[in-house]
Amino acid sequence: MAIETRYRVLASALNIRKAPNTSTAAVGYVRRDDVLVSLGDSDDGLWIMIMRDGFPGWVSKKYLERLPNFPEGSEDFGWMAIATRERGVSGQPGPANNLRVLEYLRSARNLGTLATSRDETSWCSAFVNWCVERAGYVGTRSALALSWLEWGRPTRTPRTGCIVIFSRTGGFGHVGFYLGEIENDVLVLGGNQHNPETNRYEVNVRRYPKGRLVGYRVPW
Repeated sequence: MAIETRYRVLASALNIRKAPNTSTAAVGYVRRDDVLVSLGDSDDGLWIMIMRDGFPGWVSKKYLERLPNFPEGSEDFGWMAIATRERGVSGQPGPANNLRVLEYLRSARNLGTLATSRDETSWCSAFVNWCVERAGYVGTRSALALSWLEWGRPTRTPRTGCIVIFSRTGGFGHVGFYLGEIENDVLVLGGNQHNPETNRYEVNVRRYPKGRLVGYRVPW
């Protein structure tokens, strides 16, 4: 199966041209952080063809960043090595804050200054955003775990490293990376997960009941 070549838009707005040059008319535009799937390169290699609203057009590579390839069926999600290295990072008790957790929180753009300055703020979704962004993907940029239900595409066949989302009392949720299953539970590598031995919330591996499972997601 062919592997899609994907790019992220770096410019605030970028024209889609009718042909691969700046002298032809613009037929649309894309915005910063849009992810584009290339249908092929121009002869000079400076433009890619994309499909937008059912019509082909050309976008300059000068304002694009190529994203890592994702081979279908692969267990090797680039963010897993990143997430694994973070195991043991935890929030601090009392008024102290772990600067690493605050770094995760800044990956969620829908939080205010106060929320991103305290590691008591729920940070499971921020941690997933932080990991996938460092692997070259655009996350949801939201602190809401359920925001991941709109990210990428769904899959009914989970594999190691795919994103797994759970419901939680009060209409909230939890999100992390799928590791496998034990009986009626799902093993999850994630952030802001309780460690009963230390009574801290940290990056670790925990079991979550399948009854709370609401979805698995993989990249576009």
